[in-house]
Amino acid sequence: MVAFLTILPQYLNHSLIVGVDAIFHFNRFYDVAQQISQHNYSYFQSNYGFQQTGRIVNALYGPYLAYALGWILLHAASWVKFELIVGFLIELIAGSGAYILARTAGSKRRFALAASLLYMLTGWVPSWITTQEFMGWGAALMPFVLACGVYMLRNPDRRVPIFALSLSAAVLVQTHALSSVIIAVAMIPFVVAAFVRSHRKVSFTVSILGGILIVLLLTVNVWGAMLEVYGSNHVLAPYMPLNSGTYTSKLSLGNYGRGTLGGSLGIVCTAAFIAQILALIFRRNRHVVDVIITATGAAFLILASSLIPWNTIVAQHNIVGSYLQFPSRFAPVATLLLLTGLARTLSQVEMSLGLTGKQILSGILAFGVILVGYQTMSDVGRVADEWNKPKMLQSTSSVTLQAPDLTTIREAFAGSDLGLPLQMVTKATPDYLPVPDESVDWLKNNSQYALYHNQTVLVTTPDTAIKGQIGNKIDANAYAEQAQEINDASPYVIYYDQIVAKTPNFTKKAISGGRLQVQWQAKKHGVVQVPVVSYAHTQLRLNGHRLRAADFERTDIGAVIVPQKRGNNTLTLKYVPTSRTRFLLAGAPFMWLLFAAAWLLTLLWHLRNRRKNNVTLTASTDQNTK
Repeated sequence: MVAFLTILPQYLNHSLIVGVDAIFHFNRFYDVAQQISQHNYSYFQSNYGFQQTGRIVNALYGPYLAYALGWILLHAASWVKFELIVGFLIELIAGSGAYILARTAGSKRRFALAASLLYMLTGWVPSWITTQEFMGWGAALMPFVLACGVYMLRNPDRRVPIFALSLSAAVLVQTHALSSVIIAVAMIPFVVAAFVRSHRKVSFTVSILGGILIVLLLTVNVWGAMLEVYGSNHVLAPYMPLNSGTYTSKLSLGNYGRGTLGGSLGIVCTAAFIAQILALIFRRNRHVVDVIITATGAAFLILASSLIPWNTIVAQHNIVGSYLQFPSRFAPVATLLLLTGLARTLSQVEMSLGLTGKQILSGILAFGVILVGYQTMSDVGRVADEWNKPKMLQSTSSVTLQAPDLTTIREAFAGSDLGLPLQMVTKATPDYLPVPDESVDWLKNNSQYALYHNQTVLVTTPDTAIKGQIGNKIDANAYAEQAQEINDASPYVIYYDQIVAKTPNFTKKAISGGRLQVQWQAKKHGVVQVPVVSYAHTQLRLNGHRLRAADFERTDIGAVIVPQKRGNNTLTLKYVPTSRTRFLLAGAPFMWLLFAAAWLLTLLWHLRNRRKNNVTLTASTDQNTK
């Protein structure tokens, strides 16, 4: 019911929410939908989305979920219906997972329900609905992995839930790799504590190692693709914020924020987190389960905050800024664990309360859920109403419009041609582009981040000062020039110049065999930069002839430069993975089938043993009765 209420404002508005990351992910899902529709599959190369550039995105970014959402888009046949269906699903999944986690931790039903409702209504989960930030999917799936950790901690001498642990972890890897790394770190305290408490340490260790092996086998397509692409190319990392410390979570007494656009935790979560941490500190008899859950949650809350010198860390290790991007991404783990810990605490406290105390406690929880729910529905309604306003788009940063007006774009998004609006609204997102060897150092030294932090802010001199100015000031003109240099160094700008702006001059078409065909007319012989990109294993054929590496050049972001002839020219691209990678990609579905079969056989074996035990027990009871 709450999952439905969350998307209700958008449904009543009959609107599409085009958030900050919408265009990027819409291209991913549209590419997959077209592959399925046309029966023309290309696991690596984008032949339909992303301006038909032949770039690699889905293979490195939640491949299996991308195919699942692409299938939903194809059958929804509408961007609005797609958003409503997927928005409902993510809320339902997140709430169910948080409820299972709280119940696994030993919470009573109503407290587990309150914790799960708060989780699905706050933070990163609804950020998918309001801004299409994909971290929301990682946040929705995290509870299922943590539930396995809590189970092991509470039952150290029982069998490790190896099937549930492997399945939940593998699904998370297939969805959002960064979330799987974060949750792996969060699981360390649970696994270590469970190992220490266990009296079957050898069996426990073997089970954990076996679970890790199963996860690796179920995700061979993910790490196999990463090994191939990253091992043979210098891949352009995602956008690195100039000040990572800005995107942190903080306690607050007002409304809460979502995703990267707002780090405030809000009065409800702030009160809940503080209450649980204080309850653990001042409790006399602390159970190890409460300690691990609360301490780990508090640690991730600190990691998500400005208490950690994130700008200093990113300055020394740029890779952290490129792939973590926003420290607030640690917040989902903190929220999950602290709400779960509070549900456990309230379940224990309630036993010592009278009827009046229980009613007051229930009233406080209900008020908190209603307060958060009201804000979430209001936020969804507010962003959904942007559809009916002239601007329509939440963000126009790096966005280029290929239409006479926004009314035309609105009609295209509301229509049945799923690809038309993506041709009208293009976003220059350069993630995962192949950088040639000779360009790596130049891009690193001239990146926005490097230029921003190495800039020298000049002060005025008697020659540059405004007439009549008293004392030296910051030279506004020099500062503006530096700011322009920093903006021009953005890969977004380079991608626009080399791909988006040039695409209208070329005709692109996906053809059989997962190939991409580009055609253009040339008035004379010479060289031309074509708005497509080439990776190490991309095969190029120009006018019927196979091109070797020495026959063409690439720009700083991997865009192809080839010799053209006078008249009609045809360039064909096809990504051909190595035989090892093809083996891994083909083996992944087989591993999932094998896993499902093993789980089914295990369940049948347990049911058979349980039935046999029941029969034995019944026979024994009858004999005793006689």
